[in-house]
Amino acid sequence: MSVGGQPAGRARRPPAAREPAARPSARRARPRASLVSLLVASTAAAPAEPERTEAEDEPARPPIEELFLGETAFPQEALELQITSAPRWERDGRQVGFRIPLLLELGITDRLQLGGELPLELARQDGGVVAGLGSVELEALYNLVNERGLGLALSAGLGAGLPAGARGLGAPGYALEPFVSLDKAIGGVHVGISASAEIRLPAAGRDAAELSPGASLGVIVPLGDVVPTLELAAELEDTTSLLIAPGVLWHPARGLELGAALELGLAGETPDAGLMLLFTREIELAGDGDDHVKHASRSRSP
Repeated sequence: MSVGGQPAGRARRPPAAREPAARPSARRARPRASLVSLLVASTAAAPAEPERTEAEDEPARPPIEELFLGETAFPQEALELQITSAPRWERDGRQVGFRIPLLLELGITDRLQLGGELPLELARQDGGVVAGLGSVELEALYNLVNERGLGLALSAGLGAGLPAGARGLGAPGYALEPFVSLDKAIGGVHVGISASAEIRLPAAGRDAAELSPGASLGVIVPLGDVVPTLELAAELEDTTSLLIAPGVLWHPARGLELGAALELGLAGETPDAGLMLLFTREIELAGDGDDHVKHASRSRSP
């Protein structure tokens, strides 16, 4: 039944139709809300770019502290002392030798490092057993390039050898050895290359100086706290000597590195076989606890 001629059951006008001003207001408010959201999102995302750039500008971190055969391109940081013991056993035919070098490396600045090696040697020869102090070595290393964005570190250095303290051990006379070392990150693998030229001064005035170029290539694969390595070293004298050393390094704690490698002679005047060990400890001589954590973590892979 209808009232006033209007059909029964006719739908009522929706609220929007009864209030025509409500819809335009909602349409005007929507663009303002979208603009505010865009500004908030852009403001929140803005700091990400400087952080990324800052991370790329940071120095590259070394995957390991020491190599078994070659030289690393990463010096110790300022006022950071590294102590390394590197026992080595070698067998060459009937001759057996055992060395316990003690290496000290001190960072003077973040790029300049001074170091020295004090080797205790024991050799069993046909004439008996000889023990004593071998050739003492001093070394200076300067870092030329260290770019994390490029994954590249390059250093140059100079080593000096002193005559052995015990007769029959080490090489006679004095020696100078300029060298360069490079580390390049390729994906998750590091490639280490070093080259040197040892100039051995004559022990006697009538002898001539000797030049011995050498080079080494190392492949380093950081797998967390465990780092497998494979190194190949060559030395050019009268004949070419080749030596290969597969090994592994382990970081059980901050600033501590332990390692072992086999030494196999491939050609020339090299030992038939050998075993090399590494015990490395870093000590911060200055700085607070936070600095110690930051510096000690250098031994971990990036």
